[in-house]
Amino acid sequence: MGGYRNEEHVIPGFNMAVIDVDEHTDIDTFKLLLKDYKYLLYTTKRHTEEHHRFRVIFPLSHVLKLSKTDYTEFMENIYQWLPFAVDEQTSQRARKWLSASPQYWYNEGELLDALLFIPKTKKQEENKKVLKDLQALNNIERWFVAGTNKGNRSNQLIKYALLLVDAGLEKAVIESKILALNEKLTDSLDESEILSTIFVTVSKKIHERSENE
Repeated sequence: MGGYRNEEHVIPGFNMAVIDVDEHTDIDTFKLLLKDYKYLLYTTKRHTEEHHRFRVIFPLSHVLKLSKTDYTEFMENIYQWLPFAVDEQTSQRARKWLSASPQYWYNEGELLDALLFIPKTKKQEENKKVLKDLQALNNIERWFVAGTNKGNRSNQLIKYALLLVDAGLEKAVIESKILALNEKLTDSLDESEILSTIFVTVSKKIHERSENE
């Protein structure tokens, strides 16, 4: 605004959240975990096949006008919600985004609910309490447990299982982790249902993985 790019010259109002993912998370894992949300993902300048580096733009459910302090806290709330680490410097409102000639992917899904992350609101406080109650879990476990309700327990456990298959874990380890996560659900599935559905899917996917190696 006015020819300046800094915190004092920010044009009020935004309807997107932008994050950079630089380490420890590959693009396929991101797509699996965030498949229910609408976003644009594109690779950044230092991206390689060995080390994935990419940027994600989430359209938001609302147009927000936040102060510098509240914007920073808003972005930090999104970081805590995500199941992996991101570049936390993206909490700067006046940040300049560089681009190259990227690969990019659009994903159709639900808009990210901005009300979950606005500081000092009832919805954000409720979301914070859920995350605090799950703080004993690792980030990936927390993501799946927080997104689980009675109607989608099997679905969430299958997605968790597929993530573990893609990570290259052995069948016995995957099955052990699935059962352990199921025990942490408020309303867990019967083990017989897991054996007849999720474990069958795991076996098929591991077989496909071994054929492709």
